[in-house]
Order: sequence, then C-alpha cells, then structure tokens
Amino acid sequence: MVSKTHLRKCLIPYRDLLNTIDQLLDCIRRRYSAQIACHRGCDCGCRNLSIFPIEALSLADAVQDLPAGTAARIRKRAANASFWECPLLEDRACELYAFRPVICRTHGFALQTIYNQQVSIGHCRHNFKNMSSIPDDAVIDLDPINGALRAINASAVSEMGCVLQLQDRLSIAEALLLAAF
Repeated sequence: MVSKTHLRKCLIPYRDLLNTIDQLLDCIRRRYSAQIACHRGCDCGCRNLSIFPIEALSLADAVQDLPAGTAARIRKRAANASFWECPLLEDRACELYAFRPVICRTHGFALQTIYNQQVSIGHCRHNFKNMSSIPDDAVIDLDPINGALRAINASAVSEMGCVLQLQDRLSIAEALLLAAF
C-alpha cells in the first residue's frame, strides 16, 4: 500500500503531461474549430482501452474522490465491462473527463504515428471532413507524447514499485477496480 499523499506526488509529472496535451489540443481546436467535431459528450471512440499503470493509478485516485454512490456505480460498470464499452461513460459523457488517459484525450485528432517504418496520419471520420488534406499544424506527432508517457510511467514504477508492477498495461475497467491506497 502507498499513501494518498505519496501517490499524488508521483502523479504530478503525469498530470503535467496531461495539461501540456490539453493546451496543444485546445490550440488545434481553436484554430480548426469548424473542422473538429470532437467535444465533451462525443463517445464515438470510447472503448475499454488499455492504459499505462500511471494512468490507471490516476483514474483509481480520481474515483476515490468521487461521492460514494458515483464511485460504486462506476466500479460496478467496470466489473461488467467488455472491450466495446468504456465503464466511465454515463449518458455518453465521461464521468472522469478531467482525468481521462492520453489515448482518450487525443482520440479523433489528426495523429501521426509510424508503423512498419511508414508515417501514417489517422483521425476521426467526423473531423476534417471538408479538407483535401490536413494542415501540418493540426497534426499531432504521437512519438514525443508516447515517449514522455513511457518515461513518466517508468519513473513512477521505479518510485512506487510494488504498487505499479501490476502488468505492462491495464484496461480502463481494471484501473477503476484498483485499490492503490
């Protein structure tokens, strides 16, 4: 077991990364407001995805701060969740929107990845509909974000060892069922 104070100290770099990502997304959202359909309450990409242990602990911590009834309702959905349903959704909205993982925050935006040494840009079919190509300043390179996330996760695993040596990745549902402290 780890104290809530120690956990929150370990979460600071992760939550700083989330703030940085949010600033980037807000900038793109402002610049391309007519082209970005994604918004709070849009659940077209919401699934019970896999996340890093540091993200799992952040969600577990956030659930701890919810009213008991809300936390119990979320945990019940988590216990029964399939891959196709995110247990955080209530009436198509994320109940932990401020604490959603990186993959949830960036979903739908124009994301650049490298697969088999090929650069690929993917985005939600509802975004950038009337554009022949996506402007460079609307594309998010996931490599530096994922690199930072991996480094923050590794540091937290080192710092909190026994709590975070759960597995490489967890589903959102598994994260919501954690009792980290």
